[in-house]
Amino acid sequence: MNYTLFLGSTDISDLLIYLSKFLQTAGKRVLLADASAEGFIRYNTPILHTGTGVSEYDQFDIGYQFTDFQSMKEQLEITQAYDHTIVFCSTPDFIGEKDWEEFDQRFIAISSERRSLEKTAELLEDMLGQREEHLPRIGFVRLFVQQVDNGLAEDYLEQLLCNLPLRFEEQSFIVPFDEMDYMQKIMNQNSSSISIKRISREFRTVIQEIAGSVSQLNHSELKVYAKKLSRRSQPVWGM
Repeated sequence: MNYTLFLGSTDISDLLIYLSKFLQTAGKRVLLADASAEGFIRYNTPILHTGTGVSEYDQFDIGYQFTDFQSMKEQLEITQAYDHTIVFCSTPDFIGEKDWEEFDQRFIAISSERRSLEKTAELLEDMLGQREEHLPRIGFVRLFVQQVDNGLAEDYLEQLLCNLPLRFEEQSFIVPFDEMDYMQKIMNQNSSSISIKRISREFRTVIQEIAGSVSQLNHSELKVYAKKLSRRSQPVWGM
């Protein structure tokens, strides 16, 4: 099973929902686990909250009651129900010291808003501040969302995190701010089906590239599934 981690205190629920749907369209069994303190995934999707803590949404599953990564992993390894588990975390206690290497890839989500930057820095301080010095630095891919072209977010975050035992990979992803992306996000939040029909070309490209990064899909396959997902009908509000 593939585990992918997204850390941060900015709302990337739309990106993760599109990513999950992309992988599902490619024939993968996907669980999107919401370990955000804010409940970004749970409350930004029209799912029915079940007693199991896992709900189906447009042919992939959303989990919203897992309390820590290790117990979640043990449960998932028993059931073998998924090929990909995507974890969105802004809760320091969810991931233990020994869990970092369980993830095939780790992303930090960064927006230009000061609150998001400060909260993300606090999160990483809580999670990594006591890490023993002899242990290797934790590698992260930077994911810049709702970006305006000023470079402030990247510079400020690196200043805040300079003393923590982490390192940034050379690869990064950037999603510029776009009103159409926001409009599509709101439409999808109120629909039982997901569409990327009206999102920007830049956002669509990032989704495809991240899907390739976390899976074994080659370039030709990514293009086929991106086209298939793009052809889905625009959702109707409340349907």
